[in-house]
Amino acid sequence: MQRRTFIARTAGLMLAIAVGPKLSAATTKDDRLGMSTVTFRNRFRLTRPADAGPLQNELTLFDVPEYYRDRFGIRNLELWGHHFESLEPAYLAKLRSRIDAAKAQVINVQADADYDLASRDEAERQRSLRVALQWVDAAVALGSRAVRINPGRPDGSVENAIASMKEINRYCRAKGLPLLIENHFGIEMDPAVHLRIRAEAGPENVYTLPDFGNYPVETMWEALEKILPHAYLVSAKTVEFNENLEHVTYDFDRCVQMAERAGFKGIYSVEQWSREDLRVDPEQVIDWMLEHVRANI
Repeated sequence: MQRRTFIARTAGLMLAIAVGPKLSAATTKDDRLGMSTVTFRNRFRLTRPADAGPLQNELTLFDVPEYYRDRFGIRNLELWGHHFESLEPAYLAKLRSRIDAAKAQVINVQADADYDLASRDEAERQRSLRVALQWVDAAVALGSRAVRINPGRPDGSVENAIASMKEINRYCRAKGLPLLIENHFGIEMDPAVHLRIRAEAGPENVYTLPDFGNYPVETMWEALEKILPHAYLVSAKTVEFNENLEHVTYDFDRCVQMAERAGFKGIYSVEQWSREDLRVDPEQVIDWMLEHVRANI
């Protein structure tokens, strides 16, 4: 091997080591696309509003790997905790078999459940730790590439959140599982607190999971700029669409461009969430998001 080639390859390897593990072994744009199950929440019995009428075209997590592959060409799956019917080994093994059969992979488990890792009540914090660790085990059972754990509710203790996430990170590191912290309406919604929790609970193995749609529009650009450099995965979220399939909440393309400028080379997991019912077909919304991410990476 020529000396110049050796140096170049060695430099590339050292850079890869320096930035840590990423979902960035992508060779095509489509390798950098993933999808959460959140967008189809009204098709899951567990998350469909009680007043939404009869359920049609029902989905379960067992259906997702094949459906996402065949309809959208997506094999990178992000699974929402509220769509799990169980965390029992038999259920997880069956789900893993469906994922493997579709030649898909779980890129993240969004571990939403009843827990508060920043609780000022020590008994509640310990109970919450047990719940969070169950989700880590579930993510490992599914072969997930990461798990997203919420560090605590807004009125909690930052110090307790750090202590909890530090313990969870020790467990995740032993399992070889990256731990993600999303700007997810909790104690971490202040970017400074978000980055403090990451730094003190890790920073090894702990990353941010920036969500485009969770900050107030008035402050989102400055806040995203702070947490994007530490991203392992990006939640490429949209919010409101009009009848013409136009996203009207913020400039989605600008969000993707900002992530690229920050050096993000991992997967964009597309997701739509709003309190109001969508005025357009969710499948069309997914198509729109995938097209816009592709156009900007």
